[in-house]
Amino acid sequence: MYYLNARVRYSEVDERENLTIVSLINYLQDAAAFHSEEVGRGLSHLTDKNEGWFITNWQLHIQTLPQYGEEIRISTWAYEMRGMFSKRNFLIENEAGERLVTGNSIWVLMNLETGKPARIPEAAIEAYRIEPPLDEDWGGRKIRLFDADLFEKAGEAEVMPVHLDTNRHMNNAYYIEIARDALPRGKKVFVIRAEYKKPTTLGDILQIYRATVDQTTQVELKNASGETCTVIEFQTD
Repeated sequence: MYYLNARVRYSEVDERENLTIVSLINYLQDAAAFHSEEVGRGLSHLTDKNEGWFITNWQLHIQTLPQYGEEIRISTWAYEMRGMFSKRNFLIENEAGERLVTGNSIWVLMNLETGKPARIPEAAIEAYRIEPPLDEDWGGRKIRLFDADLFEKAGEAEVMPVHLDTNRHMNNAYYIEIARDALPRGKKVFVIRAEYKKPTTLGDILQIYRATVDQTTQVELKNASGETCTVIEFQTD
């Protein structure tokens, strides 16, 4: 298990002094990245192997968003590594040890030269030290979309240089940020599920489609060819 201690910065909060969703996801990603560095499987190791970890799914349960100035601890650990897939949990707690956010994620190890999945080596599995998963219902990996006639166009977004990660794709957090901006202003989010299907690169234009049924809103992001890149589902108040 890896622990990352932090204090929520002014640059990471919204107008209500709550940690923004994109900042929340960045904390989780950073904890996962530092965990890999700690066990000797970090960025330089991946670069040498011409490999990279690509996320396929997020599932987040938000009890309370951390606030400006709050001391938090982010915990993360791998609970399953099999074939080319790794499953990882996250936990954010405050100073009193109260749970604020819990998370689940699925990652695939990719060979960057061939563009195909790579089998996780036994040495990596031993290095991460598999631990028990959180006992929560994450709602499944696949997001079943609402009927097509419920979706309406909600805008578009261009992939800019600031959005790119070290794999030269748009970082997964920005898809969720774009989708979050498609929600009605002031909505409080309790659950986020994201399913990533196709990467996007610099200059790509994402078409944003939104549908809401009761307290659940789905946002589908499509590329110029009409292919679905990402589906994000929010449960709100």
